[in-house]
Amino acid sequence: MKSKFVCLFSTLLFLTFSGFAQQIPKFVTDSLDNYIAEGMKAWKIPGLSVSIVKDGKVIFEKGYGVVKFGESEKVDAHTLFPTASVGKNFLGAALAKLDAQGKLSLNDKVERWLPWFHMKDRGYGEQLMVIDLLTHRSGWKTFQGDLLNTESNMDVRTMLQKFSQLQPVYPLRTTFGYSNFGYQLAGEIIEPAYGSNWQEYIKKELLEPLGMKNTLIDASAISQAKHTATAHTVKDDQVVVLPMSRIDPQPYGGFLSSAHDMGIWMNALLNKGQQNGQQIIPATAIDKMWKSYTIIGKGRAADRKQYLKTYGLGIEILQYQGVEEMHHTGAYSGTLTMMGLIPSLNLGITILTNQDAHNFHEVLKWQVFDAFLGKLAPNYIQTILAMEAQRKPVPDEKKSAQITPVAKLPVSPKEIEGTYTCASYGTAKIEREGDRYILTLAYHPGLEGILTPLNEKAMKCTYSNVLFGEKAFPFEIEDGKIKGFTLYVDSFVESDGYTFVKTGS
Repeated sequence: MKSKFVCLFSTLLFLTFSGFAQQIPKFVTDSLDNYIAEGMKAWKIPGLSVSIVKDGKVIFEKGYGVVKFGESEKVDAHTLFPTASVGKNFLGAALAKLDAQGKLSLNDKVERWLPWFHMKDRGYGEQLMVIDLLTHRSGWKTFQGDLLNTESNMDVRTMLQKFSQLQPVYPLRTTFGYSNFGYQLAGEIIEPAYGSNWQEYIKKELLEPLGMKNTLIDASAISQAKHTATAHTVKDDQVVVLPMSRIDPQPYGGFLSSAHDMGIWMNALLNKGQQNGQQIIPATAIDKMWKSYTIIGKGRAADRKQYLKTYGLGIEILQYQGVEEMHHTGAYSGTLTMMGLIPSLNLGITILTNQDAHNFHEVLKWQVFDAFLGKLAPNYIQTILAMEAQRKPVPDEKKSAQITPVAKLPVSPKEIEGTYTCASYGTAKIEREGDRYILTLAYHPGLEGILTPLNEKAMKCTYSNVLFGEKAFPFEIEDGKIKGFTLYVDSFVESDGYTFVKTGS
């Protein structure tokens, strides 16, 4: 029975391609498999899944490689991948639909729906609107506060109350700042406006009517999911399998989905919300999603030219080659994803990968889009690889051979130990273990930081979870006593520091 199904599927796929042969570039029909194999090899990507839609049809849907490096389970179009921030597109659609249904207005003040959310700057908070949150123009810096929501065990209300005490960096509605917390807040608005939480709304109003059975947006379903891609990175030019991060979907992302389901989603968007004669998403909601609200600046395509880039509702919009190209990427530890659309061509592509040290998801999207646009383009894999090679630093053997003496903080070893408190986070502890110190954080129980001497003003922290990186912690010292330190994590999580004051020994 299995072999008959495979033959039937192959026949249907051939007929689909034959029927669209006049519209589909030869690059897709003849060269795509080899191109993907070349890119996966160049960037050491264990597994990848792709869906391409055109004129309401899925014209290409396929998996490549393996679910986990070193094992035999193959990736296919139904393999589940973390989609990370691609989930913002679903929340944008949800709130645009609620607006069209008259349940709320995108121009409502946030405090109307979340009266318990009080920003430190009350005047600022009183002016904040739902649309500001969705379009990243609410004044917060890119990734500001994300230490609070990354791998932490804070409940949402505590998390948002702590975040409310962080001062926005920019005046309201003046500057683009990519804010996951903006989407967290926007998601919380759905329950008072609709009567059920954001997950229930997206499931009942979007996923179920569209038949997206393989898209999971709650932790319990994700914990039981099968055929899920494993996370990988590349270190010292070798593929490394990463430990499974806790996936707890939030309004700003973290869903699991497949190339097959994303094909359904792209077709629904490109068809102005219609599927099988039913209007699942109001056309007016799609129009609002695709409107440019916030200027991001200039963005580069694979041809390395710069194009004007703006932000809609859960989607970036690039003015490319005389058309509007829309996309959203998703990045998390061990995975990179991409959904891209060209509405004027009724064309979309989703690329899901289980490795985070590459930009092939961007390269592949542009190679496919340029083929459909009839643009004479080089092999972008080779173009980008050559550019990366030029940027790669050449090791200085003399410098690396030198041994730099490491100075220690000018305090007694016992002085470093103790309890530290940060107003916008909570408590941290530093305990001595031999010649090193162990940092633990109240809201990150699975995370440790190994502190070792760096110089007379700082210690180096190496986190147990590679997502948080390795950073220098400046210490404040006065009269031989430690007053506190500033905690940093990898800029992929957040670039700002958190100031901790010593409160106990």
